[in-house]
Amino acid sequence: MNTLTRCAALAAILFVAAGCSQKDPAADAISAAEEALSAVYEDAQKYLPERYAEVKESLDQARAAFKDERYADAISAVKDVPARAEALAKDVVQAKQKRLAELHADWVRLSSSLPGLMTGIGARLAELGKLRQLPQGMDKQLLEEAGAAYGSAKSAWDEAGMAFNAGDLAGAVGKARDVEAMAQDLMTRLRMQAG
Repeated sequence: MNTLTRCAALAAILFVAAGCSQKDPAADAISAAEEALSAVYEDAQKYLPERYAEVKESLDQARAAFKDERYADAISAVKDVPARAEALAKDVVQAKQKRLAELHADWVRLSSSLPGLMTGIGARLAELGKLRQLPQGMDKQLLEEAGAAYGSAKSAWDEAGMAFNAGDLAGAVGKARDVEAMAQDLMTRLRMQAG
């Protein structure tokens, strides 16, 4: 009985030692995976969020396995993460270039059409403001609301220009698209023909 107890204790010690021998490699593997993923985190989240989430899932599984002292499982879960992160980084560069090209094309279109649209709306508001009697279906309240909306659109267009000059192409295009929607709404309300 005494020998059996000693054997069981020895087996337990060997089991713990075997586990400990994989603890450091598992910690190192997780650390390497974290480093590889953090290098691509910002752009990957922005341009390929689903792919980033897939790779991060492996890291999360490894962390959970490490916490449960399943060190071999932790190593297995993250062994491909650095290579997958590297592949992700290359794909992110392409996705980012494509997105920036799309945004640039949008900005070129908007910055060439919006100034003329805004000038036309301003002229139409000035013209209506001089009339003693507004066209049927228009009233003073509509004109005041349209004037306020035009002021907001002009401010938003100025903000778009500032964002563009500051290098924030996505912000500039987002604001310019808002201005385009406001301008189209104003044209409809002021019964202007699209150019």
